[in-house]
Amino acid sequence: MRKIALLSTLMLFVIAFEYCSKKDTTAAETNTVPQPSLPATPYDYVRSYPAYLQTTMAQDDNTPANNQLTNDGATLGRVLFYDKHLSKNNTISCGSCHKPSSSFTDPDQFSKGFEGGLTARNSMPLLNVRFYKSGKMFWDERSPTLEHQVLQPIQNHVEMGLTISELVSKVSALNYYPALFQKAFGSSTIDSVRISKALAQFVRSVVTYQSKYDLVKQGLATFTAAEQTGEQLFLNATPPPPAPQTTCAGCHKPPFFLTSSPAAGFGLPDAADSGINNTGNFKSSSLRNIALTAPYFHNGTVASLQALLSTANVPAHRVAPQDVQNIIAFLQTLTDQATVADPRFADPF
Repeated sequence: MRKIALLSTLMLFVIAFEYCSKKDTTAAETNTVPQPSLPATPYDYVRSYPAYLQTTMAQDDNTPANNQLTNDGATLGRVLFYDKHLSKNNTISCGSCHKPSSSFTDPDQFSKGFEGGLTARNSMPLLNVRFYKSGKMFWDERSPTLEHQVLQPIQNHVEMGLTISELVSKVSALNYYPALFQKAFGSSTIDSVRISKALAQFVRSVVTYQSKYDLVKQGLATFTAAEQTGEQLFLNATPPPPAPQTTCAGCHKPPFFLTSSPAAGFGLPDAADSGINNTGNFKSSSLRNIALTAPYFHNGTVASLQALLSTANVPAHRVAPQDVQNIIAFLQTLTDQATVADPRFADPF
């Protein structure tokens, strides 16, 4: 009897030890989930911009009335943007393919997805998408709004690999989100509509306005002779015939250097990709920070600004040889290092 009692006690001890070990392990695993590091007072995402930008900002802003930018909304969007839990195996975030160090694009021709597969197109820069007036997103403009677009990579079978229900479940299971949703939306309810709104707010907050070009337009700096000549060519020169006689500014309207109604469609022959509504045309992105966003075009086939301005594949982008260096000098004035290095847009994890 004593042996039986001793064995029973020993078994109970072993069971209790295993239970406590499992409990401790679970707690330890929970504690290893990275937590976002955020300031006690949210960053200021609702900023005032230089006066010379105001007219264009008012005319071209695609922000919907039901998703106005707020500091708490953009803060939540920032966390979601960099959170790798938004992918199937916790390895990829939106920021994996839209890196701040590369002006929110990818220096690789194609981006790697959650299982190592490659995207079909080059990662498009996210700078100033708030001022693409039509609001249509992706190279082929298949998404009607930014709110629609931000959920598509999450559901893509190559990029992040989740269903919408899986997305909501994963975000709901993370302990740092209820408070962030509460601040952003007035309640801790988590759903796909709120996720899309927060992500869109963060993306719209990425506005470049601190380049040399901006300083010149405010009377705080002056162009070099080459830069000034390059600006005039950009605004007034047309490519050599038989290319469409459209200026650079016709498709890349200052001051944000983009337009959703270009005077001539951007076409790049590609047997594997027919672009917008199978027309062979593709969306024109902002030229802000273009010196930092190579490779260029939807398929990442052009590696440098020099090649961009002389490529035979896109006649509308060809520039007279004697003008190339001056236009490049001007385009380099559009580089805004301050914005892409701003902690408001950095990975919080």
